[in-house]
Amino acid sequence: MLFDNRSVYLGASKEKYEQYCKALEAERIKYKTNRINHEEKMAAPGRGTLRGMGGNSGTDKTLYEILVGGKDYDNAMGILKALK
Repeated sequence: MLFDNRSVYLGASKEKYEQYCKALEAERIKYKTNRINHEEKMAAPGRGTLRGMGGNSGTDKTLYEILVGGKDYDNAMGILKALK
C-alpha cells in the first residue's frame, strides 16, 4: 500500500470519518488517514497563519481523508456507500 492509495473519503465531518474508519476496521480493510487543517498553514514567511490573518470565521476548517490500497478500493467503496 505504498504508492497505490486511493481516497475513499474526503470531507469535514468528523463523525462520518470515525464511522467510516470503524466500518473499514470491522471488515479488516487496511487504510491510512490524513487530517488537513488549512488554518494552521503558514501564509508566507513573517505573515503568520491563515487563521491569524482572517480571524475565526468558520471556526473548524479540518478536512479528513481516508485512503485505501488500490486492490481494496471497490470493496471499501461498497461498504461506505452502504452506510450513507
